[in-house]
Amino acid sequence: MGVFLQSLRDGGPSHAVEKSDEGFVVKPRRRTDRAAFNALAREVMEHSGDDYVALPRYDGPANYDRIFIIPLDG
Repeated sequence: MGVFLQSLRDGGPSHAVEKSDEGFVVKPRRRTDRAAFNALAREVMEHSGDDYVALPRYDGPANYDRIFIIPLDG
């Protein structure tokens, strides 16, 4: 598992993490600035590829409300 994926899985000031059957879900914290979570979502999408697949879900025209992360084995 790459460093970015592990740091994402650990949670942070702008996001919380919930486990799912195939990976985990990254969600904004209630008090977070929406712009901070949107920036995180864009960064997650840019890093998607070798370590994981990222599937974002939108909450309106310009906001992400969660990102499904599916780690890739080997």
